[in-house]
Amino acid sequence: MVFPSSKLQAIAIAAHLGCLLGLLLTGCDTRKTDSRSAATALHEGFPMTLIDRLDRKVTIPTLPNRIVSLSPSTTELLFALGAGSKLVGRTEYCTYPEEALQVPVVGKGTIEGISREAILAAKPDVILFKWDSHQALIETFEPLDIPLIGIGPESVEELLEEASLLGRMTGTETEARDFIVHFRSKLRELQQSVASIGPGERAKVFYEVWDDPLMTAGPDSFIGQLLALANIENVFADVPSRYPRVSSETLLQRNPDVILAPTTHSEKVDVQKMASRPGWAGMRAVQNQRIHVIDGDLISRCGPRMLSALEEVIRVVYPEVAATLREKKQSVAPDYAEPKP
Repeated sequence: MVFPSSKLQAIAIAAHLGCLLGLLLTGCDTRKTDSRSAATALHEGFPMTLIDRLDRKVTIPTLPNRIVSLSPSTTELLFALGAGSKLVGRTEYCTYPEEALQVPVVGKGTIEGISREAILAAKPDVILFKWDSHQALIETFEPLDIPLIGIGPESVEELLEEASLLGRMTGTETEARDFIVHFRSKLRELQQSVASIGPGERAKVFYEVWDDPLMTAGPDSFIGQLLALANIENVFADVPSRYPRVSSETLLQRNPDVILAPTTHSEKVDVQKMASRPGWAGMRAVQNQRIHVIDGDLISRCGPRMLSALEEVIRVVYPEVAATLREKKQSVAPDYAEPKP
């Protein structure tokens, strides 16, 4: 059953009144509690006002200990910063790291699949939502004085900005700084591995975001940025949108050397079926059997593991540098999405 916003507000108000009545019946001295809360807030730099991806000013009154994350990349980032224990709600697609599976599910990834009742039952101090697809949650939870922050990076720099933001918000600034330093270090090493590939030697690559309709990654998407960081020529680098539809005719004309795709679209991607599509036999990528799938959880999320996706892209597109990457594996490949001990 889905309750209207007014019903949710009534539930929240009733719960609040119930808590007050409980305090009165037990004779608790709320002044001492308020005093301790004020001292903690002051010590941790709260109240804290942040600006989210929707340019909204959001004030968080105290250090949040109960967080709902509605994006897999955000969930991974919280664990990478050592703040995963604060999670009290996630989507069913927030499956990494393994510890995330212990967090209660509040719905699917789309706005239609998110349960407002489950979020409210989680009693969150803050809700982290996807800025470009979950805006409808604002009108439900803002009247209940539950802070909502719209996030969702589309580039390396935006990811690191959000790491810094979440670090300040969760009291893990030190971990956030360490994450950023290590991330930039690994990124530099990966870029150096392909730096000697000249413009005339760059592979021409088509990345298939979706098969029906046929969609690709434009230069303003984080997947498009990954291709650029790998010193790859995106055959659709001239399109203005992040994930545009393209025609098979145009793709055939641009004749990529390599085709990349995530492991699943609506179902598991079958390389042989891709190669047998009408007209595709004439493309260099098909003739040379250079269609590769990349783990969708890596390459479809702008999160801590995006550099693992970048490394895999470099390996399959430029196999000649794979040996160099293997030699540097110990320094290049730590997975910063693993929870800290």
